[in-house]
Amino acid sequence: MFAGLAGIAACGESALEPLPLQITLESNRPTAAPGDTVTFVVTAQGGTLLGVDIDYGDTSTEQYGTAGARTARVTFHHAYTARGTYQVHAMITDGFIGQKVASIEIRVN
Repeated sequence: MFAGLAGIAACGESALEPLPLQITLESNRPTAAPGDTVTFVVTAQGGTLLGVDIDYGDTSTEQYGTAGARTARVTFHHAYTARGTYQVHAMITDGFIGQKVASIEIRVN
């Protein structure tokens, strides 16, 4: 009876091969006015995703835990207060594969 249960557990998600570590970062607009909210979407895949960190380029950062998922799609919202060009970086951390970064530029006019 117990041998059958062990076979079932071996077929669970933990037996899946990791996906290649990938991350994309998109925004709903490349330019904004001061005070406008910009929406960023981070899409990632890997083996055991632990979290997504985003750096908005203006000393503001956020983190989102992904609890070991194989895929993630996380939406962040940020309003810039000052005019300028900002480099936005999103980093995914995978428990086995490591880290990977994606970047985009936002211009605040």
